Amino acid sequence: MEMKKEGKGPTDGFVLDVSGGISVLQGHGCAGSVVLRLLAVMLAAGMCRSPAYAQSETEPYAAMMHIAGVSDPEDLDESFVEEMYSFMASPVCINTATRSRLLDSGLFSQYQVASLLDYRSRSGDILSLAELAAVDGFGREYAAALSHFISFDSDALPGRSSDAPGYVSNSLTLRYGARKKEREEYEHSYAFKYGLEINDRVEVNLTGRTGYGNPLFPPEVSSFNVTCYGRGKLGKVIAGDFNARFGQGLALWSGFSMGGLSAPESYSRRPSGLSPYRSYSGEGTFRGLAADFSAGRFTISSFLAAEGTREQIYGDRDAPLSLVPAVNIGYFGQDGQASVTCYAQSGTMLPGMGKDSLLMSAAMFSDIKCSADMRYVIRGTELFSEVAVDVINLAVAVVAGSRFRIGERLDMAVSGRYYPAGYSASRSGAVRSGTRCSNEYAVSVSGVFTAGEYVQLAGKTGFGSSVPGHRGVFGADVSHAPEPRYGTDRPTSQIKLLFDYDWQASPETGIAIRVTERLRNWGEPFRTDVRADVKYSSGKFALAVRMNALHCEGLGLLAYMEGGYRSGPLSLWLRAGAFRVDNWNDRIYAYERDAPGNFNVPAYYGRGYWTALTAGVKCAGWCRIYLRAAFQDCPWASPGADEGRPGKAEVKLQLSIDI
Repeated sequence: MEMKKEGKGPTDGFVLDVSGGISVLQGHGCAGSVVLRLLAVMLAAGMCRSPAYAQSETEPYAAMMHIAGVSDPEDLDESFVEEMYSFMASPVCINTATRSRLLDSGLFSQYQVASLLDYRSRSGDILSLAELAAVDGFGREYAAALSHFISFDSDALPGRSSDAPGYVSNSLTLRYGARKKEREEYEHSYAFKYGLEINDRVEVNLTGRTGYGNPLFPPEVSSFNVTCYGRGKLGKVIAGDFNARFGQGLALWSGFSMGGLSAPESYSRRPSGLSPYRSYSGEGTFRGLAADFSAGRFTISSFLAAEGTREQIYGDRDAPLSLVPAVNIGYFGQDGQASVTCYAQSGTMLPGMGKDSLLMSAAMFSDIKCSADMRYVIRGTELFSEVAVDVINLAVAVVAGSRFRIGERLDMAVSGRYYPAGYSASRSGAVRSGTRCSNEYAVSVSGVFTAGEYVQLAGKTGFGSSVPGHRGVFGADVSHAPEPRYGTDRPTSQIKLLFDYDWQASPETGIAIRVTERLRNWGEPFRTDVRADVKYSSGKFALAVRMNALHCEGLGLLAYMEGGYRSGPLSLWLRAGAFRVDNWNDRIYAYERDAPGNFNVPAYYGRGYWTALTAGVKCAGWCRIYLRAAFQDCPWASPGADEGRPGKAEVKLQLSIDI
């Protein structure tokens, strides 16, 4: 499988991309027969599956969107999606997980963790989603979103708390891909991921990946870590690759970081502190030693990372080395938290330096930042802020905001940020309008409202099987860059507007409308995106229709129809669509179904059509097979082009086995 988000430019040439070990075929004629044979195998495999079947593995995208605070799957990030899928494979047990384990998952805020631990100590294990929803700080919608990533395993009597269970679990994922472009040689890629958990106390992760066009060995990138969780004052110790996410991300935030603001949930960061890295790439992480300790309501997190070791392991012996020490001291109460973060990066230490030169270089720091952050909840209103100081450049950055409710049906959030141009955002991950937390002054407001009675969805039962009849998200972000950026020679300003409305007209039928507008004083001044979706689902059968129009440099149009069937171990989805996009600035992104762990959001450009088949089957509870076959062609030339772009085809097969 391959997780990708296209968007750098149009792809020329005929492409066949196959994952899972299927041979790459040339030409279009035989692709259909191969797909039919694979479907026959999958249907036969499904006959050996027991009647019990887990929840659909395509539905968690809605839960991921809620947790990330976005209203559209196109706004998600592939590393975030992969991290969430790791929790689907190995759910976080909320009845036995330590405070440190709950926090490093990134699924819970500090307030939610404190509330959860307090509830466990007073009332014992939590045994259902309904009970979790009643815990202070969670609520109905968030508990339903967490259902895909947590477990309620318990071996205690009612009102008692479980001890840590004794278990050992292993998971292994192997990925292989091959592709061929017209008049070019075959290219191959592979990836592997291994995970081990022992008694909720030890976690081991090992990953490696080589992309297309690179030597197969050694892996192009890899990551590894060993994590030991404590039960007393020791929270955890990590050796290897890890994430460090503190405060609102203004000073120190590694890995996935949501850029723009959408729903109110996205305004306040959910810092996970130190956490083991579980993805393939290893990019944006630290490599070294890390640990956190607790003393009452105080927690101390610290690490020492070595920058450049990853490049040297991959064969670049001349890569410069530097050290990154960091510390975070936080106070965590029932209603709020506050912490201080400091980190530094030493100067470059080049191989071959003498001892004196090496020490002198290491003593010179290239980056030093300190920050103070806080979050406090009073009567349901959340206040949050962070102030960061760039010591080297003597610049101060600030982000602050509030999230609150107005009545029972309206949730609001407001935020302001001051990122001076002199502030170095090398390790920042706070909210922003641009690509970096620098050279930006901005204010934002967002709200989500519900109306009408809850509607029971057709074919679904239990907690989370009903949704509000009407739900909408609206937002506005106004930003100004005092210094030139994006190739301009003057200050720039930008306004982003969002309105997203969902109407569950009946248990089977839902209608969604999304409108976004971007206004700015450079480049193309306007970018208007209007989209309408009509969805029908009876439980087993589903039908969706989308119509999308985008105007920026010109007018881009896209439409598709998708039908689906899901029953027992088998799911089938077939999509067919067409697009007319003559300018790259008018490109339209559309989320495509794929195998779990893949995040596929292609950018459509040109004049053409496409079709895609996605299927999945479970066999015996421990084996899952997924197939995706897609074809896209652009036979019609856009104005100014000599001819249409060549078509491309893709076939993927993914096999997942639980060890």
